[in-house]
Amino acid sequence: MWSTITLEPIATASTSTPIEPSASSRAWVGASLGTLCSSLPAFLTGALAVQIRDDLGFSITLVGFMLGTAFASAGLWSAPMGRVAQMLGPGRALRLGLSGSGIVMIALAAWASSPWQFFVLMAFSGVANALNQPAANLLLSYRIRPGRLGLALAVKQSGMPAAALLGGAAVPALALTAGWRWAYVAAAVLAFVAVLSQPIGLLDQIDLQAARSAAPRPDMPFGLLLLYGAVGFLGATNAGAMVNLLTSAATDSGIGEGAAGWLLSVGSAAGILSRLYHGWIVDHRGVLPIQRLIWLLGIGSAGVFVMAIDRPVTYFLAVVPAFAAGWAWPGLFNLSVIRNNPSAPASATGISQIGIFVGAGFGPVIGGLLVDWGGYRPLWLMCAALLAVGSGLAMYLRSRISDGHR
Repeated sequence: MWSTITLEPIATASTSTPIEPSASSRAWVGASLGTLCSSLPAFLTGALAVQIRDDLGFSITLVGFMLGTAFASAGLWSAPMGRVAQMLGPGRALRLGLSGSGIVMIALAAWASSPWQFFVLMAFSGVANALNQPAANLLLSYRIRPGRLGLALAVKQSGMPAAALLGGAAVPALALTAGWRWAYVAAAVLAFVAVLSQPIGLLDQIDLQAARSAAPRPDMPFGLLLLYGAVGFLGATNAGAMVNLLTSAATDSGIGEGAAGWLLSVGSAAGILSRLYHGWIVDHRGVLPIQRLIWLLGIGSAGVFVMAIDRPVTYFLAVVPAFAAGWAWPGLFNLSVIRNNPSAPASATGISQIGIFVGAGFGPVIGGLLVDWGGYRPLWLMCAALLAVGSGLAMYLRSRISDGHR
């Protein structure tokens, strides 16, 4: 279908300005907080699903469609927002997108009571997320040294499981005490703090000039970026269902609401640690990120399969391997795309992440339908199969990229 491509070794689309340690440190913080806060509207809604359903009378299918709206909107806007991030520069793009995320969560706390209000706000949160993700990738590609980019992207991508972790912790800490709306208020405050962490001044101008002088198109053929998107779709469909429906599934199996929230937090923490470990591995041992991606998707499939037994003990046993493998791949995914598209990393990841956004939205939607139809067992069997297919497709994509570098 596509011929094998060979790209010269280039580890980062850096600017011509030397990278100072202080600039790198601010980039780590800014990108990580940006990813975390832009993911909070959807992941927090998924974690609070039980309380929102009890208060407002929503069905699990309706909650799934709400979450799907957030990610479908992000998928629709991902490619154009990647170009917007390239045009605005990472600092300005992140400040704009994170302000949008904070406003959405304030509105969820103060206003949302009917399904259509949730749908509208979830759609707006998706637009903000679509801008924040490629902007954060662009910031790291400009400000992080080549030998640390794998770990930096792992830290940045840990913002998503960190959002799920905070969402799970918010159930016993806020939702069961002060009420679920206060969880959105706390998340909005964090988003506005994240706005203040983004680069300003001279660094912002340097990044803006570099972004505007970038190539108009990604280096990699569009067909191969679509293959990346397909792998991301399969992995993210599992993640979208697993993260957003785990607390409901665990509660339905007999685990208490508070314990189910902490179970999600434990799984998310395992995903964070795994992302950091694999990011360090690719930086220091010369492991191809896509090769590691193949293994993680395969192992994650086995972990999710165990959850299909659908008993309290199996959730406690399987949640760590399911998250540590089945949701530890996004940093490696973005690293592989950025390494293959050094001239326009924001535009390239804006395209490849379409699949991730669509899958993250499709997961809770199809998951909710499956749960209403046959319970949680069919859901986990589907997720295990998707990860297995994703591993095979990543293996095929690996064969399309030359051995030398990626």
